[in-house]
Amino acid sequence: ELGFDRTFISPYPGDEGIAVGCCAFGLYGESNNNKDDSDKEVPRPSVWTKPLPAYLGPDPSEQTMKAAIDAASPWIEVDIVRDNERRFEIMAQEIESGGVIAWYHGRSEVGPRALGHRSILADPRKSALVRFINQHVKFRESFRPFAPSVLAEEAAKWFDLGEVGNDPNISPYMSMTTYVKESKRGQIPSVTHVDGSSRLQTVTKEAEPLYHQMISAFFKRTGVPMVLNTSFNTLPGEPIVESPREAIRSFLSSMGSIEFLVMGDYVIKRKTPDLQRLLGAASRDGNEVLKEPACPIRSGPATFESSFSVDRGETDDATVATITKVRMTDRPMHNERNEWFALLDELEGELLAILDGTVTMNDIMAHFTSMPEDEEISKEQLDESQVLLQNIVRRLVRLYEYTLISW
Repeated sequence: ELGFDRTFISPYPGDEGIAVGCCAFGLYGESNNNKDDSDKEVPRPSVWTKPLPAYLGPDPSEQTMKAAIDAASPWIEVDIVRDNERRFEIMAQEIESGGVIAWYHGRSEVGPRALGHRSILADPRKSALVRFINQHVKFRESFRPFAPSVLAEEAAKWFDLGEVGNDPNISPYMSMTTYVKESKRGQIPSVTHVDGSSRLQTVTKEAEPLYHQMISAFFKRTGVPMVLNTSFNTLPGEPIVESPREAIRSFLSSMGSIEFLVMGDYVIKRKTPDLQRLLGAASRDGNEVLKEPACPIRSGPATFESSFSVDRGETDDATVATITKVRMTDRPMHNERNEWFALLDELEGELLAILDGTVTMNDIMAHFTSMPEDEEISKEQLDESQVLLQNIVRRLVRLYEYTLISW
């Protein structure tokens, strides 16, 4: 309508692009005025022949990734998969099965979109994933739409791209919105908006070889040349993850809704609490200890804060509600924006206070059920002890899942 055959939109069209503009202006903008007295031009780099890439952020080193993994080792399982083809096959298989995964590799994106380096990926064929990712991964309104990352050479078969000529890579930075072909909308419902439109990212082998290879692995399995792509951030109000520690924190904060995190060559999964290690194991006759019980330990120094509120009902009977919070900055899931973690009750607070790495479950139970050694235990007391044991184990599991303790 405006007479443009092709349109280019920068990957950093917001305020973040000002830095790139200032750099360009400093290099080239004053070329006519920056001459010395001898009228010799100041040496300058060659003019950019194409736009700067979208991946201008820090490139995490192997050392920083290993350090982040080591810091979270009690709560994660790690497989090293150096072979790209095998790693991408693992990713594609999980996405095909309906799982949601996170991918962290290379330099981070600049601009408003996640373009495959700091992304959460899923299957575009499954409409239920829209609500699931919004509610259980991103913790936001269920109606928020998602975008596809599609192989550029296949894009015209699925989207109305107009006259693309010899270059179908019309939207490498997820900047263009077009319509999904009507015949294809039912096949990719999770990336098709209610009006049939979609804001797509086209991916080429030349510009993004790893992402292209990963999508190709999914294409080979399903016949669909794209994946659902959304930014890798799971904590409300926080931007896309930047460092390896932030990536692991965001992954753990998804509380299992993200199946695994691929960070470089590492495939990272969340550990299931090992109750046998916590409680220990004995032979069937109880005469032999097969595994000593573990000694749970706090994830670092803890600061507690307690408050209470009083609510008087119509009968003037006062109801007192106590709220206990803990701040533990060393735990992998520590949230700097919301430092205080609310405990369920005083029992969790007492447990955190005594878990210094020297007490077993037997010691913990003795702490809460102390009684004279010569006193015979009644059935009622035994039943109460069993209920207490179950409550303690449930709370220890919860504290473990939120990385407040480990064993």
